[in-house]
Amino acid sequence: MELRHIRYFVAVADSGSVSGAARSQLHTSQPSLSRHLLDLEEGLGVKLFDRKSRGIYLTDAGFIFLEHCRQILKQVDDAVAAAQSAPAILRVGILPGLEDTVLPRLNRIVAQYSSGAEMRITGASSPRLIDGLRAGTIDIAFLRQDEDAPDIHFDLTGHNEIALFLSAGHPLARQAEIGYTDLVRQTYVSVARQSAPALWRTIETWAQRKNLSLEPTHEAGNTASAFSLIRAVNGFSLLPTFTSQFLLPGVLVRQLADGPAALPLMIGHRPKSHSRASALVSIVRARWGRDTHHTIAVRSN
Repeated sequence: MELRHIRYFVAVADSGSVSGAARSQLHTSQPSLSRHLLDLEEGLGVKLFDRKSRGIYLTDAGFIFLEHCRQILKQVDDAVAAAQSAPAILRVGILPGLEDTVLPRLNRIVAQYSSGAEMRITGASSPRLIDGLRAGTIDIAFLRQDEDAPDIHFDLTGHNEIALFLSAGHPLARQAEIGYTDLVRQTYVSVARQSAPALWRTIETWAQRKNLSLEPTHEAGNTASAFSLIRAVNGFSLLPTFTSQFLLPGVLVRQLADGPAALPLMIGHRPKSHSRASALVSIVRARWGRDTHHTIAVRSN
């Protein structure tokens, strides 16, 4: 028995006529409706209607069944209304450190088009955010593009400059201007490729173009770990400038002359997602793209 059988049964009971219910309420053919009613009776194993020349009438079992069917349909209608009135939830993934840049603008866009919408934020590395998009636990993410993620759609939304981070006691910290040749034979701290593949590729490409041997002496699992290592080993690292807000005491940020290209920042989403937030995702992408792409400026200490 399906829900449509219950709706058909109630419509015929209210109308008192198969042809009348088929024509005015259900917009189907009389033979098709009659077959559904017979299927319902066969499935229940009881007779719901007495069919006479003057019309169709409910049996005693039909009256009892009708009362329960009305309750079922009311519960279904109430459930549909509750689901439709529930606020949309937009699950947003953001690279750690970009919250202050992304969220105020995102809040304005979402509030303009859906005042009751809620946002739930996940801060994680780009690979983890892509996993969340694929798993359906994230609807939209601000992240780096991954060449191995053809199932994710990426829209360019801005750029993040890469700067030189080094310990306060590092010899280069005293130079007014630092060039890439100054990095030769210095203690280099890199962020692991699996945590920041886009950053890793950008620096690798830049070093090859400059014919710079830039082999990491130490490898950090994330930015916070990189800062700790920079300070502990009196080394340097190349990181996006927005991470300067997480600086530890004893770590400085400096401009690097002719350094790596800025990192593209993307809005990522999964096109085949059927989330209730899909409409909001489309709105955010359209509104964000209307504005001029922005670059987060370096902040020197």
